Amino acid sequence: MQPSPRSPLRSTATLTLALASGAAAALPGSTACSRCDLYYYPLELSLEESPVDVDLFAVAAAKEVALAVGESGTILRRFDSAWTAQTSGTEAALRGVEVTGSGVALAVGDGGTILRSADAGVTWAAVDAGVTAGLAAVRCRKDGTCVAVGDDTLLVSLDVGATWATPGAAPPEPGALRAVAIDPWAYHSFIAVGLAGTVVISDDGRTWTSVPGSTADYAAVTGSGSDWALAGAGGALFILVNGEFFDESLFDDAAVTGMSRDGQWMVRDDGSLRHGEPLWQEGANVLDDAARRPLFAVAAIGDQAIVVGAGGLVGRARVADGMECVPH
Repeated sequence: MQPSPRSPLRSTATLTLALASGAAAALPGSTACSRCDLYYYPLELSLEESPVDVDLFAVAAAKEVALAVGESGTILRRFDSAWTAQTSGTEAALRGVEVTGSGVALAVGDGGTILRSADAGVTWAAVDAGVTAGLAAVRCRKDGTCVAVGDDTLLVSLDVGATWATPGAAPPEPGALRAVAIDPWAYHSFIAVGLAGTVVISDDGRTWTSVPGSTADYAAVTGSGSDWALAGAGGALFILVNGEFFDESLFDDAAVTGMSRDGQWMVRDDGSLRHGEPLWQEGANVLDDAARRPLFAVAAIGDQAIVVGAGGLVGRARVADGMECVPH
């Protein structure tokens, strides 16, 4: 259920957002009533039991499965609402994860680490891509084209991550890339973003070009209609339209650490959770300090979302069924 068009910009809570309605003072013989300036659907975050206490940096979901990765080679798998730790075979920090509708899963991380699973994240095997640079993110298209990005590193696979190569046509030093997105409806269906305004785009994953004009440190990117939304340090959020950047930042200095692929959920390192369509509208709902620790990534799953963060945090976010009011 979507937030009310008249919903306020910000609301606060611990784990469940619920603003108390202000009741007007009742006169003798009268009926007490509440007066509300605005009605809105509050956000709720339910923490789930985690088998680890290390930081989790990325999460992905497909069908009934969600995967989260983090420090010391940690891989968690969520199935039937329970999280279990999987054997990764590495101690390297894992910073990006993908799971496809066909059940193939990929995880990438420090030292050029790439792991692949053919059973939706139950068992994993290392894939040698011939790189040692840190990898930060990975995404796959339905046709089996996958892209992994990291420190001056851009890799493409045409067989759902079984083999990898450097694209034949790409900037020789693409920069410190931190996130990658795929959107079949966008003019360029692949985009990778990173530090110091680094943005590269591609139609097929094999030929990449740089997009100049930005200096922000980006940590997240998602499709927004036929355009792209890029976010990162200092609360920056820009829309990329036909090679031009439009500043849509409405936030304070907290860094945006993740956005869902449907463009409706956002998390930040101050622990706040945001929901809206688009995310930068003033009427988006915000759950401040939702988990009282940094949140690092979010993945939409149906009409809800899975969030992960510091200290092994895993949780499920949703828009409440009932409306609340802002008292007059």
